[in-house]
Amino acid sequence: MAVHVFVGPSCPSSLMLKDYPEFLLHEPVKHGDLFSAALTAEDVIVIVDGVYHHRLALRHKEILDALARGVTVLGAASIGALRAAELDTLGMIGVGNVYRWYRDGVFEGDDAVSVAHRETGSLASINVPLVNLYAAILAACDSGVLRQEAARSLMACLEREYYPLRTPERVLAIAEECGESAFGPWYREQTGANPGVFDQKQADALEAFALAEKLNVLPCAVVRPQARGVERDWRTEYQRRWRNRFATADPALHHRLAYQQIFDPGFPDVWWDFLHSSSDPACSGASDGFRGHVLRQLGPTAAQWLDEPELRVRITAVMCPLPDLADLHESGLLLRRESIQDRVRVTDWLGQTRHHLDNHPGRSLLQIRENLCARLLAQIWGVGIGRELAAECGRRGFPSVRQAAIAFRPLAIGYLSGARASAMSGGPDHA
Repeated sequence: MAVHVFVGPSCPSSLMLKDYPEFLLHEPVKHGDLFSAALTAEDVIVIVDGVYHHRLALRHKEILDALARGVTVLGAASIGALRAAELDTLGMIGVGNVYRWYRDGVFEGDDAVSVAHRETGSLASINVPLVNLYAAILAACDSGVLRQEAARSLMACLEREYYPLRTPERVLAIAEECGESAFGPWYREQTGANPGVFDQKQADALEAFALAEKLNVLPCAVVRPQARGVERDWRTEYQRRWRNRFATADPALHHRLAYQQIFDPGFPDVWWDFLHSSSDPACSGASDGFRGHVLRQLGPTAAQWLDEPELRVRITAVMCPLPDLADLHESGLLLRRESIQDRVRVTDWLGQTRHHLDNHPGRSLLQIRENLCARLLAQIWGVGIGRELAAECGRRGFPSVRQAAIAFRPLAIGYLSGARASAMSGGPDHA
């Protein structure tokens, strides 16, 4: 068991490590981080800060995936509070006032917790988060500095300001502009005596750390929320694609599979065996397995398609589940014919692609047109453009020509620049 903490500007890491030296510190969470193999069942994750704008933010289904793996996920203070307010009915644990404010509808937009900070060096905030200003306004009301109506008016003015511009100086100027001249001197005095007096984000982060320690030492100390009212399966194709990208030990695994799909003449048989043996949710749990699933989906006529190999294409044209490459059983089935030479060639071709793009700024794989990929695939497989190509895509586990083209693009430069002769002379080597 371990406690993993994703934190940035909301709380200095030194403050956390001082009291919890055993916690594993991570930078603000980003898309893909929760698929890491380092996060295992019975671990505790504390999500405080996360990236946005310039990098892809953490998706909800990544948290659900971690929860499904037996990881306890806490959220507080910043994006953690946001996600917890959205997922507390599905098992995520929200901590602190910021979480409760979002849960209760006090705030809705993510700008209430957003902060601007430098890309390098210290992650200290440049602006004052709106939730911290809300804490200050509540304290001002309790102290008699602001009346309720004045507090609402001041809060509305602060909300209208773009979040990176809410610097301490600008906050005082806004208070003056709103006619609340007493608030500025009081706020300056309070923060001068104690700079963190209204730092609700930091207070909530510390509360979350304390709870994480209790959960780590005494797993039954807190009753975890149970998912309720959930009928639809959240394991979508997007979630599976994220797992294939981030949760596999080899980041090139999906390229290795694409190489087999495209260049192994025997891959249609591999794919057919995979359909019978995979743990795809659509097929799992049925006592009659893949055959029963096909008959239920396509009707009794499909029985003949199952029994006659030349008619299988009618099934593979419409049933094309996305494999879970993080599942060792599934990846083993699909890569069972892969040779060492295949892996070397994939590595070489991907290297050629990186070299080409590095030496041609402004170019991207998207400039390799889909119709060019389609022609090359038809040539490799010895089929015609159109229905024949679409049918062959299905036989090889591609739901469409477009998906096949997307898989082929990272390999296309290597294929066209010298490896073509080897590929065209009989396909990849197999042990």
